[in-house]
Amino acid sequence: MNRKRFQNIRLSGLVLLSFLLVITMMGAPLVAASDTSRATAAAGDILSIEAEASANTFTGYAGPVDCDFCSGGQKVGNLYGGSTMTFQQVTVDRAGVYDMSIVYISGDARAASISVNDGEKENFAFPKTVDWNTAGSYTIQIYLNEGSNTILFDDDGGYSPDLDKIELVYHSAGVDDGYGDGNIGDLGKQKSVTHYGPIVLTEYAQGFSIANPSYELVYNTSTGLSRYSWNGRTVATGLYSEIMLEQMVASKDYKHHKFHKKNVVPFEDSTGQGVKVTVQNEHPDFPDLSQVYYVYNDAPYLLTEIIASDKKGVATADIAPIAMEASGGIDIGSYDDNRVLVVPFDNDAWSRYQAKSMNTGLNNHLYISSELTAIYDNTSRTGLVIGSVTHDTWKTGIYWSGSDDKLNKLRVYGGFTSSTSTHDTISHGAVTGSEIRSPKIMVGFFEDYRDGLKTFGEVNAAIQPPLAFGENVPDGVPVGWNSWGAYDSGLSYDKAVDVSNYFKEFIQDHSFNNEGNIYINLDSYWDNMTDQQLADLVQIIHRNEQKAGIYYSPFVYWGNNMEQEVEGTNGRYKYGDIVLRDQEGQVLPTLDGAYAVDPTHPATKQRIDHYMNRFKDLGFEFIKIDFLSHGALEGQHYDPNVQTGIQAYNQGMAYLNEVLDGSMFISASIAPLFPSQYAHSRRISCDIDGSIGSTEYQLNNLTYGWWQNGTIYHYTDPDYMTLAKGGSFEGSQSRVNAAAISGTVYLNADDVSNETARAYMSELLTNPVVNELALKGKAFRPVEGNTGNQAADLFVLAEGEVYYAAVFNYTSSPVQQEVDFERAGIPAGDGVSLRVTDLWSGESIETEDVKLTVELQAAESKLYRIERSSK
Repeated sequence: MNRKRFQNIRLSGLVLLSFLLVITMMGAPLVAASDTSRATAAAGDILSIEAEASANTFTGYAGPVDCDFCSGGQKVGNLYGGSTMTFQQVTVDRAGVYDMSIVYISGDARAASISVNDGEKENFAFPKTVDWNTAGSYTIQIYLNEGSNTILFDDDGGYSPDLDKIELVYHSAGVDDGYGDGNIGDLGKQKSVTHYGPIVLTEYAQGFSIANPSYELVYNTSTGLSRYSWNGRTVATGLYSEIMLEQMVASKDYKHHKFHKKNVVPFEDSTGQGVKVTVQNEHPDFPDLSQVYYVYNDAPYLLTEIIASDKKGVATADIAPIAMEASGGIDIGSYDDNRVLVVPFDNDAWSRYQAKSMNTGLNNHLYISSELTAIYDNTSRTGLVIGSVTHDTWKTGIYWSGSDDKLNKLRVYGGFTSSTSTHDTISHGAVTGSEIRSPKIMVGFFEDYRDGLKTFGEVNAAIQPPLAFGENVPDGVPVGWNSWGAYDSGLSYDKAVDVSNYFKEFIQDHSFNNEGNIYINLDSYWDNMTDQQLADLVQIIHRNEQKAGIYYSPFVYWGNNMEQEVEGTNGRYKYGDIVLRDQEGQVLPTLDGAYAVDPTHPATKQRIDHYMNRFKDLGFEFIKIDFLSHGALEGQHYDPNVQTGIQAYNQGMAYLNEVLDGSMFISASIAPLFPSQYAHSRRISCDIDGSIGSTEYQLNNLTYGWWQNGTIYHYTDPDYMTLAKGGSFEGSQSRVNAAAISGTVYLNADDVSNETARAYMSELLTNPVVNELALKGKAFRPVEGNTGNQAADLFVLAEGEVYYAAVFNYTSSPVQQEVDFERAGIPAGDGVSLRVTDLWSGESIETEDVKLTVELQAAESKLYRIERSSK
C-alpha cells in the first residue's frame, strides 16, 4: 500500500523535544478570564491573561480576531509568516517556576517558539485540537521574575496556533533544588589492590574503586552512591540507579550494597577488552538490583546497565541505570559556553537538534534528549557524552537540569515516551520477566566532545553493525534522481521516462554518477502507474544504463476503511485486524495522517512479502522506506512476546531485511535514529524543498548529527537537491554544497521539463571536483556547537594534510564571514603558507594569515580545498 502523503501544512523547523509538560485536550472552552492588560498574581493564585489584552503587542500579520467560543470573545490569530505576539506586563509577586497553560485553537498540528523576558526561544509542537472551533490547553513550565515579565510567542516563519489566553500557577522556587553536594561519602580504610592488566581494583572497608589509565569509578557500598573521574578530576558524583515498580525505587535506598572481588570478571566484547564489575543491591521488599559496569583497558568510556531480578517476576516500564539529583553533580570543569545537546527521537515533522545552555536549569526547566546527549563547553570543547548502545527493547530518554554551569539533575532511563518526541499517545510498554535489563549506557569524557560523539557512533556500530551490502548492491554513494521534489503526487509514466532519457543524454556522463552507477527513483504515487507501465519503465531505465528505485511505507495504512482487505493476504485479513491499538482495544490516533499497523502481525508481514517480491520481480534495485516511526509506537501487539514499540520495530524491520535478502540499497526516510542496523542510509533530516531555509534546517541536523555517517549508517542522507526551488542560483548552489558535505545520498529531484531546472542541473550537477568530494561519502564536522536550534555556518572535513571547508550564509543579505584556521583545526601561522581553492570556480589564493575572510551574497555558500602551499 503506497502512502498518500499528509497534505496539511507541516512546519519547517518543528522541534519535537519539549520541557516537562502536561498536555490536556479539552472538548469545550475554558472558563473565560478577565480581559485585563496588566495582571498580578500572588503565590497560589491563578493568573489569567487574554491574548487580545490591550497591553499586549503584535507584529506582522498577528492580531485580535473575533471568536464566539473563546474567553473574552476574541483570540489572537494569523501567527504566520514572521509574526509575533507578546504578553506584556505579566506581573507576579514571587519569583520562581510557574505552570503556564496555553489555551489555543489549532485544527492541525502547529508550533510556536516561546521566549520569557527576552531569553532564548524554545520551540514547542502543539497537538491539533478537535477542530478550528474547539480550544485545547498545553502546559509548560517557565521561570518568572518578581514583578513584571514578558512572554513572546513567535511563529519562526511557519504557522502557529491561534491563542486564546494563558493561565499561570506558581510551581516552585526553581533555583535551590535542595539535593546537597553529591558527596558519596568516605570509603574507609584501604584493604587491597588488584591489577587486571592496565585496570586497577582498589578495595576499601566501605566500597571500591576501579580505574583504567583514563578514568576511575568509585563506589561506596555504605551510601550506594558512585562517582566518575577522568584524569584525576571528578566529573560526575552522587550517581545511583532506579526502577519504577509500584513506586520509584532507588538503588541507594536498598538495605544492602554488596561487592566482592569475585564480582570482577574479565571480558571481551565487540568493542574491546576489560573487566565487568557488579554491585548487588538487596532489599527484602524489592527485586534484586545489579549495577553492572564494563571498564575497558584503554577506552575513555565505560558502559553500564542494571539488571532487576526476582524469581516471582518483575514488571517495569521505567528503568534507569544512571540517576543523579545533587547540586553540581555533573561538573565538566570548563565553564565558558556550557551546553547540553537535546537529540530528537526521529526526523519526522522537521525535528531539530538543540544545543541548550546548561544554565537553563536556573528556570527549573526539564529537557529530555532521546538516546544520547553531550554535556560540553563549546569554547574548550571538553565534554561528557552519554547514550544508549543497545536498542532491542527500550526507548531511552535523558533528562537534565542545570545551573551555575553544572547539572543538578540527570536521569538516563529506558521507558521514554512523549506525544511530541516519540509520538506515543500511550505510555511505554511494561517489560516483564524474572530478569529485566535496562538499556546499556555509554559514559565517556573527551577533550573534544565531537570525538566523543564519533566514538559513541562507533561503539553502537561495533555492537550492531550497519546493514551489509548485498552482492548486487554497489557500496558507494548513491547518485541519481528522485521523483518527490519534482512531481510529488503528479508522478506519471511519461514524466519518469522523460527523466530517465534526460539524465542519459545530458547528465550522467558528465561526472554525475558513481563508477557508472546512477539511480532513477520513484517515490510516493508510483502507483499512479499500471504494473505494465512499471515493468516497461524499469526496462527503459536499465536500457539507459541506470538503476531503478521504488518507495514503500511498511508500517502505515493511509486509508480509513477498516474493512479494506490487506494486500497479499488473499482476503483473510482486513486493515481493522492489523492497525495498532492500545490495551483497551482502541485504534491509536493517526500520525502524519496515517494509521500505524502492527509490525508483528502476520498480515503486515504478508503485505511486506507481497510488495517486496513484486518490486524484486520488476527489477528494482533501490528502495526508500518511509514513515518507519509508526512501527515503533507503543501499543498492544499481535505477538505476545513483544512488550514494547522498539521490540516490535526490530521484528518488523528484521523481517523486511529478510524478504529483501540483500537485493536492494535500503534508504530509511522518516525513521527513528535507533535501532540503525536495518538500512544502508538514513535521512538525517525531514523533507527539504530547496530553499535556503530548508538548507539551514537540514544543516542543523548535520551540525549535531554528522557523527552517524560512517558509523551507525554507511551514509547520512541530506534529502534531495531540488534546484529550481532554491529561490536563486546561490540558494540552489548551497543546496548542492549542503548535500555534498552531508554524507551523502546524492540525489537530484527536479522537473526536467522546467527550463530553470535544466539550466541549474547542467551547471550544478556536472562539476567533477564537487562531485568527487560528494562521492567520498563523508560528513563534515561543524566548527561550532553553540547554535541553539540553528545550523552552524562553517563545516570542515580533514583528510590527512588536506582540508575541505564549507561556509554558508543563511540570510537574505550579503555577509562577511571569517574562517579562523586554528579554531577550524587547520594548521596555519608560524610561516605556514596555505593554498585555498574554490571548488566551484577553481580559483586559488595563497595566504599566510591565520584567518580567511569570505564574502557571501544572500543565500550563498563556498566550498574550499585547503592545503599547504608547495611554493
